[in-house]
Amino acid sequence: MKPFFTYEQQLEKLKSGNLIIDDEAAALGYLQSEGYYNLINGYAHCFKCKAGFIANTKFEHIIALYRFDKDLRNIIYKYTSTIECTIKAAIAHEFSGVHGVDENKYLSEDCFVTDEHTQEHIQRLIASCRDTITESTNRNSNRYRKYIAHSINNHNHVPLWILIRAMTFGTTTIFYRYMLQPEREAIAKRFHLTGAQLSNILEIVVSFRNIVAHGERTFCTKLSRSRLISNSVTDNLKIDKNANGRNKHGNNDIFALMICCKYLLTPIDFVGMFQEINSAIQNLSEIIGPSNMGRIRNEMGLKKSYVNDLLHKKFF
Repeated sequence: MKPFFTYEQQLEKLKSGNLIIDDEAAALGYLQSEGYYNLINGYAHCFKCKAGFIANTKFEHIIALYRFDKDLRNIIYKYTSTIECTIKAAIAHEFSGVHGVDENKYLSEDCFVTDEHTQEHIQRLIASCRDTITESTNRNSNRYRKYIAHSINNHNHVPLWILIRAMTFGTTTIFYRYMLQPEREAIAKRFHLTGAQLSNILEIVVSFRNIVAHGERTFCTKLSRSRLISNSVTDNLKIDKNANGRNKHGNNDIFALMICCKYLLTPIDFVGMFQEINSAIQNLSEIIGPSNMGRIRNEMGLKKSYVNDLLHKKFF
């Protein structure tokens, strides 16, 4: 059983590991406001060796990395929200052009790829969409949405381009996954991808979006279930290989997310995202030093040569 430590005891424990604490009052304040687990268990590992903390490591270094991770989450949330809007608009346009605007017709299993493996998933998807409409028209519900209620009350139907605004990003990607193949491919073609590649990329983006939305540690995240499959970008980047000949980075890390954003953001937005992340990295590097920054870049998969190629090369 883990022992309980007071804030003062936590501070002494850090000092015993050779962590330099210049302002103990400020350090105690951070432990009280942010929590030992969030700060130390979450971010101190980048500054540790077998004997404890690496020589000359300061408490301020851990705080700087913690703040950097917050900035990174804000950046990712901002640009994945842009992607969400783009994908929803594309799905609504292609799907509605084929299946119409009346939810009583387009929320039908016939409008999706239905087989023995997908039928149960599609039934849940349709039920979720219908529940969203029902909840959105109930004034006593916290999920009441005036724009959906207006559509029902004034037009007696809810076009997908209205309904999809109320759908989560995760539900939207499931909707895309089970669309009929010609519609999926038409959307994917806009982004120079196949339907399978776009579905995979959306899975990566939504996974990171969920992580940042819940305030979880992000910079060194390795997705446990999702892996970025081969595409024109990964095939043309000179990514270091492991002993099995597979890419060391760009599979399930921040670099993988950046590859996804290369496809789904406009060139201007992608450059904007890159510049914001790079600025945050530069600010962190000035505080913790280039050696520590090198280890953190490696955890993120952001080797400088990879990032420069991703930014400047033409892939499609």
